[in-house]
Parts: sequence; structure tokens; C-alpha cells
Amino acid sequence: MAMTNDNTIPGAVLLGLAGAVAWMSVDMGSGAAGATLAPNFFPLVCAAGIALCGAALLARGLTVGGKPLPALVDRRFAVVAVLLGVYFWWFAQIDFRVGAFVVALGTLLAFGIRRPLLLALYPAGLTAVLYLAFTEGFGVVLPSWN
Repeated sequence: MAMTNDNTIPGAVLLGLAGAVAWMSVDMGSGAAGATLAPNFFPLVCAAGIALCGAALLARGLTVGGKPLPALVDRRFAVVAVLLGVYFWWFAQIDFRVGAFVVALGTLLAFGIRRPLLLALYPAGLTAVLYLAFTEGFGVVLPSWN
């Protein structure tokens, strides 16, 4: 598989993510005294691994000729991002079941799914499974209009 400039943006994003993880991990504290590892040891190791992967992707994307850089945001991504933003903004006021159904349905429509049976069953099934898993399985109280 030929590498193209499609690797440039994901590489840069991974480097930014690694930097954020490392920055948040630096002042986690020293932990218990003695021969134990510091609490920030594993987050920093993960940040280093993410940074190496990001640097490799970025280097390949910049050195290999090919297609121009892809668009940062396409219509599908924008629709799903707006749906999630609205859902999270009003999460406490909207019944979880209604909000999850609308987000799942909107995501399917944004990605071009038009089969009526799938549009009816998938959001309803996903919402039911999520609601039961969180309320019955994990004991989480979700917003509802009861």
C-alpha cells in the first residue's frame, strides 16, 4: 500500500494528543515512597508511544509525494459533531433514550443509510442496549422524563 499525504494530518493529531497526555501526566504527583513506579509512569510511556507513531506518520506523510491533503472536515463529520454537541449541551434536560435515539438516527442518515428497517431498528436497539447496560448493569442514573 502506497503511503500518501493522507498520513500528515493523523500524524500531527497524534503528536498533539501525545503532547496533551504528557502535559496532563507531568504533575500527577510522586506517589508512594519506595521502590514503586510513579503514578505518571504509564501515562508518560503511553504518550511516548503515541508520539512515536504520530512522528512516523507525519514523516511519511511529508516525505512521500502523492495526493493533496484531505479536507479537515467533511459534511458527515460536521453533522455528527453538531448532533453530539447539542446532545451533550442539553444532556441533563433531555431523556437519555430520546437523545441517544436521535443521535444514532442522525448519524445513520449523515452517512447515507436509507434502509427503513435499519433506520427503525438500529437506533431503537442501540438505545435500549445502552440504557439497560448503564442503568441495570452499571447502576448509573441517566436523565429521564419519568
